[in-house]
Amino acid sequence: MIFSILEHILTHISFSVVSIVLLIYFLTLLVNLDEIIGFFDSSDKGIVITFFDITGLLFTRWIYSGHFPLSNLYESLIFLSWAFAIIHIVSYFNKKKKKSLNAITAPSAILFRVLLLQVF
Repeated sequence: MIFSILEHILTHISFSVVSIVLLIYFLTLLVNLDEIIGFFDSSDKGIVITFFDITGLLFTRWIYSGHFPLSNLYESLIFLSWAFAIIHIVSYFNKKKKKSLNAITAPSAILFRVLLLQVF
């Protein structure tokens, strides 16, 4: 019971954070906000928060189900969203910041988060 409540909370937190990050990325792509560095850095920190939320969600599923969470579509989408967060974090720590790669990985992560909330 406690694992399902924790899973529910972590799912909604990660979805909310990724939604805000996606909005920030689209604003930085549409409007030149390079002078507001903190605005863009907050979106990268949001993906890091989402990464830790999804990591906690994966561990919760692992403990709750008793196996590594890749056995069904729900768990596979969680894992895929986690993988996109890792790709985003790796590109964040790269010396050459690639906004285009980040603008692809953030919507991909939110797409799979939306699929998780709609399908299940």
